[in-house]
Amino acid sequence: MDPNLPAVEIIPAPSSTIATPEVPAIPLERRVGKLVALAASALAASVRDYANGSSTKASKLRAAKLIAELVELRRLMVGIWDFDGICHQHGRAALIEACGGANAGEQRIIDELVNSTMEILRKTALMELH
Repeated sequence: MDPNLPAVEIIPAPSSTIATPEVPAIPLERRVGKLVALAASALAASVRDYANGSSTKASKLRAAKLIAELVELRRLMVGIWDFDGICHQHGRAALIEACGGANAGEQRIIDELVNSTMEILRKTALMELH
């Protein structure tokens, strides 16, 4: 050890009983969440149109383009970030925000929309690998 180096003061870590503030979402997380919300909305609209007999190529294409964007983001982020976690958390938050809030029943619907979007995303990403 070099005696010319200054002494290092050891500062104890703060007590774990102190509440830590929630870390705000970074712009990338918000962007991913909004993209998930848009894809979920587009898929829901496409299913509604199909059920009403008015399914259009445009509604299917919109949903497909949004899923393709998510597949590309997933490819870039999955090794570094918890991509699925970000999608679920921030996608759900973006949908609730877009709806102006959500009661318990609406939150279950939002969860199902996000889960379905993520299922399609995973299957699409797997197909791309093969």
